[in-house]
Amino acid sequence: MKRIILFLISLFLVKSALGQDSTKIIFTEEPDTLVNQRFIDRYDNVFMTKVPTRHMFKIGISQYYQAIPFTLHDDFLWNNTSLQVGYEFKFLPAFSVAISGQMPFYGKGIPFRRAWGNSVIDAQLRWFFNMRNRIQVGKSANNFSGNYLALNYTLPSTIQDNPTIGIKLGFQRRFLNNGFMDFAIALQQEVPWFHYGILDNWAFSSQANFGFAFGDWKKADKTPLCDLLLCDEFVVDQLKIKLPELTFGYNLSRIRLGVAYERKIKTSPFSLNVQFDIGLSKGYNYMKMEKIRYPDFYGTFDRFLSKEMSMIIAAQPRYYFLQNRQRLRGRGGNGLSGVYAGINTEYNFYSGRHSEIFKRDKVIQRKVISYGPLAGFQQRLFEHGYVDLNISYNVHNEVNKNERSLGFRGNLGLGFAF
Repeated sequence: MKRIILFLISLFLVKSALGQDSTKIIFTEEPDTLVNQRFIDRYDNVFMTKVPTRHMFKIGISQYYQAIPFTLHDDFLWNNTSLQVGYEFKFLPAFSVAISGQMPFYGKGIPFRRAWGNSVIDAQLRWFFNMRNRIQVGKSANNFSGNYLALNYTLPSTIQDNPTIGIKLGFQRRFLNNGFMDFAIALQQEVPWFHYGILDNWAFSSQANFGFAFGDWKKADKTPLCDLLLCDEFVVDQLKIKLPELTFGYNLSRIRLGVAYERKIKTSPFSLNVQFDIGLSKGYNYMKMEKIRYPDFYGTFDRFLSKEMSMIIAAQPRYYFLQNRQRLRGRGGNGLSGVYAGINTEYNFYSGRHSEIFKRDKVIQRKVISYGPLAGFQQRLFEHGYVDLNISYNVHNEVNKNERSLGFRGNLGLGFAF
């Protein structure tokens, strides 16, 4: 028994000795040779928030900003837009001065000299109230991409219209190398200097400006387009909500809203876009007359006190060009963006009552069915933004009337998509 126990103990000791590993493990520390890298996020890339800028020239489109308001009845091609040319100078990190000229688009019914004669000069002193703190914490450079509060003064080029003074709350962003956008709400009063009292004659309005920008900034070598555009997403359908046009004031109150729904037909380049627009207006504006009343003033237009409602329902089959080619090249996600052509079909209902001094009220109701070829461009921006610009040449048929006419119709949609 003792021999068996001694034999087992000896086997255990031999196995333990043979099982020992003579390899040594040594732990050492070496300094990291990689340089710490700073990754610029998508927001900084697109809006150039880290690029210093003191001078900026702008040229683009100004929505909802014109010297003379027209009735919804005479809503021409780009009746709610103006051509904007401006310049902005940053004299302190948190302050700038901005001056711009706005020339309205009136359509073919009014000569160019009338539009030029009804231009507006706008001057602003802007305070970028969060810019200094953003610069101190390294979130921004001294530039124009920020939120602002502004004092502004507008001077119409015609002596018949009063200048205005007011305040604005808005946000402006540079985007990519040569773009800008500016959205604001404004509270303005006609002058001379509170003639009717400090609480009277105020007007509230929304304003949107966007276009091209040029200045003293360093251009980016590579433009991150897919940081701005929704490049690679397969978008089956989308609900689009336009930025509203709002005006509430002593002389005129107006609201225009629009919503659309678009859906692809399976995975093809075809889609169907259905859109609904509504406009409500009450106040003084200018309406086209049947006869030339004041050829030396506003041509064929006269001033009325109007109450109006306009509704448009449109259905547009669309075909997106180059979509298949972009997919084969790996440049697109077969979404609802790009150049398109199609057919515009719409039903327009209008009802308005127009009062002229010492005249009987003029009541107008119109029901018009329109159809014609359509061409345009649509682009998704980021995840929930869109811009849709199109023009169509339509045959207009008045319901219950033997009247037919031809004409262009333009539409600019800018807002949110889901």
